[in-house]
Amino acid sequence: MIDLLDILIKLLVYPGLLFSVIVGGLFYWFYRKFRARSQGRIGPPWYQYFADLIKLFSKESNITQKSIRYLSALAPIVSICSLVLIVAILPIGSGSLMSFKGDLIIALYLLTLPGFAIGIAGLASRSPYGIIGSRREARIAASYGIPFALSALTVAFYTQSLTISSIVEYQIKNGIFFLRYPLATIAFLLCLLPIMGRRPFDAPDADTEIIGGPLTEYSGTPLGLFELANGLKWFVAPVFTVFLLFGGGANVIELLLKCLGLVIFVSIIDIIYTRYRTDQSFKFFLKWALPLALIDLVRSLIWP
Repeated sequence: MIDLLDILIKLLVYPGLLFSVIVGGLFYWFYRKFRARSQGRIGPPWYQYFADLIKLFSKESNITQKSIRYLSALAPIVSICSLVLIVAILPIGSGSLMSFKGDLIIALYLLTLPGFAIGIAGLASRSPYGIIGSRREARIAASYGIPFALSALTVAFYTQSLTISSIVEYQIKNGIFFLRYPLATIAFLLCLLPIMGRRPFDAPDADTEIIGGPLTEYSGTPLGLFELANGLKWFVAPVFTVFLLFGGGANVIELLLKCLGLVIFVSIIDIIYTRYRTDQSFKFFLKWALPLALIDLVRSLIWP
């Protein structure tokens, strides 16, 4: 009974859902504040993300008659569950809740599921804006998927391990992989931008073109669940990157400071670049991210 209670606390409180949402929400607020200040605006207060969640969950949910209702309801749940499972896999705090051999592959797969869920949501809504956004999401996901996986597998091949905790332990003893494989790191960071839905790869939900994209027809609790998943994503994506390429952290404070550095990087790129079209995004990842990932992958196999 005590063991079950301990697991539930770790899964739902720390380092699970509650902790991840709070930190992710603050990272998301920092991004919005940083962008606003760079544009001469004040920006939102620190509690804006959490106030938005409360407002959305308190509103009535309206699902259009033409939508596929069970898919519309299932999509945000899939997004949240996949991100919480990644948190359970990552060795945060006292250690991973469910570490196992090959958990790196599962984490990579789970990190792509929120984008897949958003695509399903747009198709299920049967809205023109939602369908266009879903198609854009699918095309961009197809372009960054391979370099994203190859960049991660570079460190896996070098350490001969597909376990995240083993990769972190190796970096603690021998130095971070960012210095050993800088090209794979750059490729991975480029792929992080569409995963987090930031410019220049935010065409799927371009509000000036297709309003809310795949989420145009969402409101109330379902939209609140997607917003909750967005906050989780702002925590999970930087933490996963830090563990994989920047050595994790000796403690949670060091880990979060490194994550904040990645949030600043994403914010700067989002500010200085304009939105790419989906065909431009596709060409970009094939021209730049894929070769960078392949070069370091070959290095890890031939010249470790």
